[in-house]
Amino acid sequence: MKTRDRILQKSLQLFNEQGERSVSTNHIAAALGISPGNLYYHFRNKESIISELLLVYQHEILGLLSIPEGRIMEVSDKFVYFQVLSSQFWKYRFLHRDSNHLIESSDILKQRYPIFAKQVMQQGMLIYRGFVDAGLMRASNAEIEALIINIWIVMTNWSNFLLMTGHISQTDAIDERWLRQGLRQMVFLEGPYLTGEGRTAYEPLLQTFGGSNDEGGWFGNVN
Repeated sequence: MKTRDRILQKSLQLFNEQGERSVSTNHIAAALGISPGNLYYHFRNKESIISELLLVYQHEILGLLSIPEGRIMEVSDKFVYFQVLSSQFWKYRFLHRDSNHLIESSDILKQRYPIFAKQVMQQGMLIYRGFVDAGLMRASNAEIEALIINIWIVMTNWSNFLLMTGHISQTDAIDERWLRQGLRQMVFLEGPYLTGEGRTAYEPLLQTFGGSNDEGGWFGNVN
């Protein structure tokens, strides 16, 4: 593996495990067993590493959220898309946990992140329109747009919700269980719009992410 790729891979690992704020370029170089000068030859600072990781994430997720060619959408596609979100959400979890800080502290990300968000949400519009055309959902364009915005809000603010409600602390690493709970909330958002086979797949999809339609418990016992 080329040194540049090794730097990106190790940076992603450290950012995910320790949080971006806790990791410096010196930490990355030491973890790789290379000199800081060698790292700076490939990336002039930590911001440029994060920017490159965002571009890789953008390329990967847009490729995985592509529309099937030559056929209508099927209910199995819904499982595939949520599995894609699950794997990519986990793989690049630091970007979502630290998104506000990253954007505020980086002019490059301030420019690139909105473009990334817009492209992903535009792809989401195409996907949901495909589900509507296939009879798996019933929703207007305005409802689809609102659904995608709400899903994006959950996806990008899930870590903040867990922090503010005391489920994790500022120093906790987010484990996969919590991310799967976030994806489960996204499935709930789809529920009112599902029809036919799409509705039939609703409960199995919820169970994929760790629960059923009847399970709650976020707020304790409510009388």
